[in-house]
Amino acid sequence: MNWNPGIPLREDAQVFRVSASDAESAAGERSCPLNLALKVRPETIPETGGWRSRKGPFALGSLAEAIKRVGRLTNRGSELWSSVEAQKRLFIDLHDGVRQFFEHGLDRYFEYHEAREEAIGQLHFLDGWVELLKGPDAKLAAWAFLYETSDGLREIRRLRHSNAQVAATPWAYVAAHAAGEYASRTPVQRIWVTEIGLVDGIEHHILDGISRDDARILYEERARPNVFAAIRGEERVPGRCCGECKFTGSCESLVRVDGFLQVREPGPWTRSVSASDLEGYERCPAQWYMERLVHLPRIEEGNQALLRGLAVHRWIAEAHSRGVPCSPDDLPDPADLDRLSLVGGGEIDPADYELAYPFLRSHIECCPLQSNDARSLTAERTLYAYDGIADVVVATKSDAYWKSDDTLTMREIKTVQVQPVATDDEIFSTYLAVAWDLVALEAGLARHYGAIHGEVQLEILSPESAVVHSYSTQDFMIMSMARGRVRRLARRWLADTQWDSLPGPGCSRCSVRRWCAARDAYEASVGSRVSSGAQGAQAT
Repeated sequence: MNWNPGIPLREDAQVFRVSASDAESAAGERSCPLNLALKVRPETIPETGGWRSRKGPFALGSLAEAIKRVGRLTNRGSELWSSVEAQKRLFIDLHDGVRQFFEHGLDRYFEYHEAREEAIGQLHFLDGWVELLKGPDAKLAAWAFLYETSDGLREIRRLRHSNAQVAATPWAYVAAHAAGEYASRTPVQRIWVTEIGLVDGIEHHILDGISRDDARILYEERARPNVFAAIRGEERVPGRCCGECKFTGSCESLVRVDGFLQVREPGPWTRSVSASDLEGYERCPAQWYMERLVHLPRIEEGNQALLRGLAVHRWIAEAHSRGVPCSPDDLPDPADLDRLSLVGGGEIDPADYELAYPFLRSHIECCPLQSNDARSLTAERTLYAYDGIADVVVATKSDAYWKSDDTLTMREIKTVQVQPVATDDEIFSTYLAVAWDLVALEAGLARHYGAIHGEVQLEILSPESAVVHSYSTQDFMIMSMARGRVRRLARRWLADTQWDSLPGPGCSRCSVRRWCAARDAYEASVGSRVSSGAQGAQAT
């Protein structure tokens, strides 16, 4: 098979293992083709000097093992629910939030399982990693749970943290084909590909009772091209997946920013981080871990400030991509529904636009494209870099970038209801993104784009006005504070493997509070202090 990755290889073994998830990733727009090609070649090793990607713990591993053990026990005649309860001991040493979610999810999974047996008959567990040999050194695989009845009805199940999806993707076609060809004494009659939402136990049959031949045909027509796309990938596209790639330490598509996190040694495994990650970690390590690392189901409440900010950023990104200054003519009145659209021609929700409108009006007076210096502006995008000392992929996302003479400028935009009455130093202390961008510029980002110096501009928009605060990498005191702030947060985050909760006022609004044992600790402590104060007042 012709494959020219454009990178040095220490070992180039023609061994392939493509999972259903790999085929699905190949069909998406956010994956890195080279990363995926290296992943599906388990014995191919790129030349990276002494660097090796170090994997973190597999978040779903304990839950998968529990499901498999229950299947093996019930195959031997054990009672279902006693088997389920017995396997919850596998979760004892996990993070408390993950433990609570896994216990909940295990119950929901087997509630569905019990109902399914009532519908189609007793189910025999076959496997939790379903493989299909496609050649001497080529396999398809699906990380899923395969069951069959005595009369040849098979179901292969995919877990979803939150809700089951309804769309058929290449994942379903690979899984169905692998399920249909799995060796068993019972001839296959029908195959179901089912997604189960662990938060509610509600299932959706993605493929509903198809034949073995149908499964093979669907695979060949709708998934096989994606399987080969995964194998042949050559392009490098930096992204969050870089933290799991076999070539990260030597990838020239990542900007080198060695020393960015201001630490002397790496953490326990290769990681990825952004300024918003460290902001979330600073508020509560447990919340950050549950939301961002293991992706536990959230309960999101309507947040007008968040919706407003997203609408403002989306509109400005489209406007700046034109390369012309923003003007009042770009902003129709929110009541004029016939004229509402993104400046690039896309659609925008009228309610979101109404929220954003006064802030967008304020932006016009300080649009960076009003200056000739910013004519080389690049609209909002995420830049990915690599700190080789910390072994961390670093993401930085500004609303605009431009180079003027020997200076690379990054513009961040924030929205507020009322302009803060504060000094530049006070504003600097409020927004971690400023320190983050300054240190990134100094560590290598400016140099990568042919600049000597860096500047960060923070544009604060309110409905009445816009104020731009500027910070330079040439300011010794500012840079000292920026490095210190990044260092303090990064050092704790990088070494942390416990992710303890930090109860506070934000607990009542936390999107993962249902999984947190400390969710009521702050309110209880406040209530206790109020009660103690009242008793003291009565005593006097």
